[in-house]
Amino acid sequence: MTAKRVKTPNLFLRILLTVIAFGLGVVLSGFFGLMLLQYSVNATSLSVPDFRNQDLVSAVNLASKMGLQVEVARVESRSDRMANQVLEQDPLPGADAKRGRKIRVVVSGQTGQAQAGGAVVAPTEAQEVKMSRVPDVRDLSLNEAQNLLETNGYQLGRVVEVTHEDVLKGMVISQDPPAESTLPLGSQVSLLISKGGTAAIAATPPAKILVPDLIGLKVEEARRLLAEMDLSVGQIEEVAMPERNPGIIIGQMPESGQEASVGQAINFQVVQAIQDLQDLSLRFALPDARVPITVRIVVNDELGERVVYEEQHQGGETVEILSRTKGKGKVLIYLNGYYYWEKEL
Repeated sequence: MTAKRVKTPNLFLRILLTVIAFGLGVVLSGFFGLMLLQYSVNATSLSVPDFRNQDLVSAVNLASKMGLQVEVARVESRSDRMANQVLEQDPLPGADAKRGRKIRVVVSGQTGQAQAGGAVVAPTEAQEVKMSRVPDVRDLSLNEAQNLLETNGYQLGRVVEVTHEDVLKGMVISQDPPAESTLPLGSQVSLLISKGGTAAIAATPPAKILVPDLIGLKVEEARRLLAEMDLSVGQIEEVAMPERNPGIIIGQMPESGQEASVGQAINFQVVQAIQDLQDLSLRFALPDARVPITVRIVVNDELGERVVYEEQHQGGETVEILSRTKGKGKVLIYLNGYYYWEKEL
């Protein structure tokens, strides 16, 4: 009887192929698993920006837009840095962080307090700035917006008026930071306010400006002051006054305190600069007298006759004056209207 032979090579080959297929499946599963894990990590993590040298409010706004949070870990007194400037951060810039991660920062300022948007914010015992969401104040009046901001722990910041055809006059057009932004309590929120359309502006009477007092200023000083007040420089008349410094304003029209329109020109009278002037210095004692003495000094030279000094004194006092003259002439002194003394120039 003949025995059957077992085909051992075929069985071994099938086992080998099964092992190889199983191993290949394990490798592919691991590869795709790692790819899926890396994709999942990348989808929920981001690179931490560099907050250093930024002011605290800017850092908070940037972090809020990226889905991160800023926590003040410590406040250091640094005289070489501006208040509220971020000095250090943890984690460092470029590190991976998940959304919602807190970025701990060290800011400059007085120890125990940090500032945000110009308003002082006192940290808690852990020296953390309390954060909250900015309310939506659009389409509210300025008073309503201010009340809502203060109720939510914020302050009214800069208010700017612009022309807007669709938003009623006095209503909030937009805000900065935007509504629902995360911001430290006590920070300022700036508003853009409508002053109505062009038709409403045309019906509004032009604003009036009170003319400032320019007497005693130099022309360039007056020019800068008027420009700041939306006024302009008009005609400049020079007046010969040797006893006064040249270039000084001695008269104006309109006078100070009067109303002027935006852009209105203000005319000046200024002391004329005269060439070849000589300094005149007089010093003399008055005679004794029981009644006051009115001293009047008149100069008559190439510039004409003029009174350079007229004051009341007591008898026995010493009179001193400084003035300027031009060319040859004469100085005359009168006491209580009577001729007293004269000097050739």
